[in-house]
Amino acid sequence: MQSHSKLRIASASAQPAVLGLHGWADLPDGPLSSILALSGSFRDVLAFAATCRSWRAAFSSYPNKSAFCTRFPPLLVQFNVCVQAPDLPSNNGHHELRTCKVIDPINKNIALRCQIPQEIYQEMHFAGISYGQLICGRAGYCLVVDVFSGAVVSPPRLPFSGDFEFGREFYFSGILTAPIASPNSHLLVSTAISLFDWPVGSNSWSELQLSDESIEQIVEFNGQFIAMDDCYKIYALQLSPQLGLQEITTEWVGDQPPSSYTKPWLVVCGDMLLMVS
Repeated sequence: MQSHSKLRIASASAQPAVLGLHGWADLPDGPLSSILALSGSFRDVLAFAATCRSWRAAFSSYPNKSAFCTRFPPLLVQFNVCVQAPDLPSNNGHHELRTCKVIDPINKNIALRCQIPQEIYQEMHFAGISYGQLICGRAGYCLVVDVFSGAVVSPPRLPFSGDFEFGREFYFSGILTAPIASPNSHLLVSTAISLFDWPVGSNSWSELQLSDESIEQIVEFNGQFIAMDDCYKIYALQLSPQLGLQEITTEWVGDQPPSSYTKPWLVVCGDMLLMVS
């Protein structure tokens, strides 16, 4: 008679392993980029960036942030409205952070927030916002600030000559020609008497000195950059072979240009470029 063999069974705990918060914070960039790419709305993007410091860093270095601009409706950032955020850090290790209100026009009942360095809000002049970047300047120095992560890019000082003259410190317009991490991206900034072009990552600006008019707005339309001065003349802006403006002939309805009291503004709407006042 054969003896029965004994089957030894090693039991294991049925309790699932729980990944603690520190584990999520330690995820490498690869999985974090995959998670971010699955975002279905700007609320998801903001929630991702607000999770922890390492996730904010992953968002800041994410190369395809510009894709969100085409996939999701835009958000309205109210820099002048400060909100309480006890769950968010008060500084980024270098600067105190100001938490601002963000509005989703599609769902205004959702509470959204973003953070920017406090000193930028208090001391810098606003020039524009482009591809999720706040563009501002002071004393010839421009800053490009990621409004979601607070990351700052500092171009070289604008090539102003001599002391700052009255009115020269005004920054009328600022725009990026492409996401700041993209190849061949340029930062365009207009002041009272000049238009400046900085190829992102380079060591210098190009300057186009203006005559009597100041460039008040620059927009991108059908792959071309269109500028409007304070007399409401419209120009095609070229970056190469050198920075330049070519006036576009404009016919006003009724032969009457807009009044300075109406303050017209260029608005790109699909395949149309509108002047709204």
